Amino acid sequence: MPFLHGWKWYPWAKEFFLSSNRINLLCAANQISKSSTQIRKCIDWATNTKKWPTLWLHTPKQFWYLYPTAEQATIEFEQKWKQFLPKGKFKDHPIYGWTADITKKEGIKSIHFNTGVTVYFKTYSQNAMALQTGTVDAMFCDEELPEELYEELMFRLSASDGYFHMVFTATLGQNFWRLCMEPEQFETEALPNAWKRSISLYDAQFYEDGSPSHWTEEKINIVKNRCRNHKEVLKRVFGRFVRDDSGRKYEQFDVKRHLKPRAAIPREWSLYAGVDPGTGGTRNHPGAVCFVAVSPDHTRGRVIAGWRGDGIETTAEDIYRKFKELAKQVEYKFGLEVTECFYDWGSKDFQIIQGRDGGAFQPADKSHERGEQIINVLFKNDMMVIEDDEELHKLATELVGLRKETPKNKAKDDFCDAFRYAVTRIPWDFSKISSRELVDPDAPLSEPEGPPLSPIAQQIQERREYVAGPKLEPEDENPWTPESEITEWNELYGNDF
Repeated sequence: MPFLHGWKWYPWAKEFFLSSNRINLLCAANQISKSSTQIRKCIDWATNTKKWPTLWLHTPKQFWYLYPTAEQATIEFEQKWKQFLPKGKFKDHPIYGWTADITKKEGIKSIHFNTGVTVYFKTYSQNAMALQTGTVDAMFCDEELPEELYEELMFRLSASDGYFHMVFTATLGQNFWRLCMEPEQFETEALPNAWKRSISLYDAQFYEDGSPSHWTEEKINIVKNRCRNHKEVLKRVFGRFVRDDSGRKYEQFDVKRHLKPRAAIPREWSLYAGVDPGTGGTRNHPGAVCFVAVSPDHTRGRVIAGWRGDGIETTAEDIYRKFKELAKQVEYKFGLEVTECFYDWGSKDFQIIQGRDGGAFQPADKSHERGEQIINVLFKNDMMVIEDDEELHKLATELVGLRKETPKNKAKDDFCDAFRYAVTRIPWDFSKISSRELVDPDAPLSEPEGPPLSPIAQQIQERREYVAGPKLEPEDENPWTPESEITEWNELYGNDF
């Protein structure tokens, strides 16, 4: 039984293996057997029937083991699981015996143990709908779980009073897991009762019995020298919760700097809104609405309300009604009425519905290059913040997680699109950026800077050129055309033509 006796234990690995906490989080450096430790624990719990009475009030039947992709799950099964699974006469043992459901086409699907426990392999690439069936007794996640899946997975454990495990290196840097592992002094720790450890390469220099491992000072220094920057050292060597921002679309957004507590908004501020009607289905891109308050001198912005319709079917009319509902709530809370609102002009249904209702929506500027550049400039110079609101955490998560290389039809960017539509055509004043007078995002909102806002009519007059649709600059690398719009929507609906 190599999962028990084939390899020595690191002290922290044995702690993780023996933990009976309902939630176990291990953030660690690369290549120090964090994944192997979790696999060994999963096999032990599936076969060690003597432990079951202390872990559950019933006989366990179903475990889930999650990897980012099915391909990765199959590779891990071939390279790691097989070396830990019972071998020889124990392969067919009445308790420790097992069979794997694996095909060349689909890869590893499950492992059936003779104890009656089945380990099913799931992936992060599956949407929440695909993870909504089954009562699970124990769950194991390898690498950082997308935080929007966490709540759904915990529902799978509620009926069984089951256990959640995750071992990872913080490559995605999501806010929820950061609050779990390394909250700031003023922040509330997430999952405070969980078993948590951050493990560095230095924690892997000696085994539990005191004997040295292969991780010597010399080898650790080699790893350090291979890291391209200090952040990589913190993440890869010290197991810290650090994220590399080089591949992010919105690399200037920083949760610690730009997520702010609720504050009063002066009546002199303007209110802009962006709406992305989405594609309607539960498996497609959900609709989203975003409201941004802007100071009279157009140097400060604050996202004060928003919504993303996760997991529900919607029509363009549903999204329009949600916009009106939220607009009333914002007016009641902050005393602000919408100055201008912009929508994804690819949705003809939304255009017709809001027009018949007397809506004043204007076509959004959908240039990704221009919108992303403006948003990054705003965050870089602390001209934009987001209120620390539960629903707006979804926007923060998208801003943190969006990668440049992700195809549009696979990107989780619905809230970001609504946000981008709201801010791209605001006449921001960037003149202070090059001066010594910097914008202070923490300055009291009751004392707005600069002269009063010009009349709304003047703003509209200055931008009448947009009414017929957005202008495209010659240097725009991703121009929006009717053909590109049709292609994108066909991709979102899953059509191949």
